Amino acid sequence: MSGPAPRVSVIRSLYRQRGLVGVLVVRDLKARYRGTFLGYLWSLLNPLLLLAVYAAVFTWVIPARATSAVPYPVFLFAGLLPWLFASGALLDAAIVLADNGPLLRKVVCPPEVFPAVTVLSHLVHHLLALPVLLAAIATAAAMGLMHVSWTVVLLPLALLLWVVAVGGAVLAVAALAVHFRDLKDLLHNVLNLLFFATPIIYSLDHIPVRLLRRLIEANPVTPLVEVYRDVVLLGVVPSPLLWLWAAAVALVFWLVGAWIFARLRDTIAETV
Repeated sequence: MSGPAPRVSVIRSLYRQRGLVGVLVVRDLKARYRGTFLGYLWSLLNPLLLLAVYAAVFTWVIPARATSAVPYPVFLFAGLLPWLFASGALLDAAIVLADNGPLLRKVVCPPEVFPAVTVLSHLVHHLLALPVLLAAIATAAAMGLMHVSWTVVLLPLALLLWVVAVGGAVLAVAALAVHFRDLKDLLHNVLNLLFFATPIIYSLDHIPVRLLRRLIEANPVTPLVEVYRDVVLLGVVPSPLLWLWAAAVALVFWLVGAWIFARLRDTIAETV
């Protein structure tokens, strides 16, 4: 089998099964909030409460500042939202195929459908949380603490890079977790380390050691965070080099993840 063929087959399969993917995304969202009093309102309430806690802690308890251009709680929240989207999807990917084992064994259902559902479900939660971030930015701007920039219109492009990167990583994690059941525990630790090695709670400009800054800039997640926060929060158009670096990271994540999934695809149903 040639190299490109498996990757194309995953894309084509997902396109052919787009109706099933949509149905399963709706099922997943309904199951997540079934029996709750507020239902889908939790998708707005959770990030709102999170932002309120950050605002209280980092304004009055532990005053912090990552950049003078914007309030730190908003700066932190803008970095956390895409990170929570990615980390949540990856952790769920480690169990999604095992949880859907009966469907894989008894129904003719392509296994790549379930990682796709995981990504799209978390993407919906991210999109539902975006109004909280945008409202926080508008509030801070109305108070004269920052400015709202036209660069926010570039947010869909920045988010697309995250979706491509996370989609590839989720494919790899989902396939590997079927064969290595302790992958989820390992993933927890890796994500914890990666979180602090990514400029989410701090900015690159505030790293005093030049070598450490270069190492963090080399982190493949860094350009994704920088592009996202630049356009939605800082009112900065990322440089062509930063766009290119972020796009290259997203593409490599997708190609490697799709390749790993394609190599293990035929063994998934019999292993879960």
